[in-house]
Amino acid sequence: MDLRIKDIAQLLLLSEKDIQKLIKTKGIPHQVIQDRVIFNKEKIIEWALDRNLPLNLSGSTHFQEYHIGSLLPLLTEDSVFYACDFSEDSYIEQMTQLARFDPSVDRDVVVQLLKSREQLMTTAIGNGISLPHPRIPLVIGREKPLIHFFFPSRFLDLNSLDGKPVHTLILIISQTVKQHLSLLAHISLLLSKKEIQQAFEQRLPFPQLISVIEQFEGQGRR
Repeated sequence: MDLRIKDIAQLLLLSEKDIQKLIKTKGIPHQVIQDRVIFNKEKIIEWALDRNLPLNLSGSTHFQEYHIGSLLPLLTEDSVFYACDFSEDSYIEQMTQLARFDPSVDRDVVVQLLKSREQLMTTAIGNGISLPHPRIPLVIGREKPLIHFFFPSRFLDLNSLDGKPVHTLILIISQTVKQHLSLLAHISLLLSKKEIQQAFEQRLPFPQLISVIEQFEGQGRR
């Protein structure tokens, strides 16, 4: 897909002036056709990945830094998906199709970015848990980071670090690096608790799952 300067500025969360400077210095992939500057979306995404730059996939710029003190404000019943008919070959596509994104989000790009991260190293961290996430921050039309729990109908062999099959996929999409580090640290702390691990493995109903998380966070829903 060919894009114009204003499209690329929106995608990269930069000003049009910044994009024009990159064009002049040949710092960004582009073509000039009949005096028009155009960009190829796939090449721009690859360029952003190489530089760990965030991508705005929804067109929204309404978001904020968000320090994670609790998962509870990020979770609703729509955040948890039970009995997912996933397979090892296509679980990323299947997971992305179910995810609650803004309608304007290009899900194929999300799939591309999730697969790019898995190619670096498996996100199946052990104890039956996988934490799929993009390599770079993404804006997907939400004010807060996104976290979804997926429970496959059957355990998946995803080359986990401890060799155990995966019973729970926790999709994380953050809008900034600070968000991502905060969210990842918080989830990692929770997952160190055996009771949390068991709650996921047992696929507890949403109210019970929230109750277990709340117990270990030591605070109620905000």
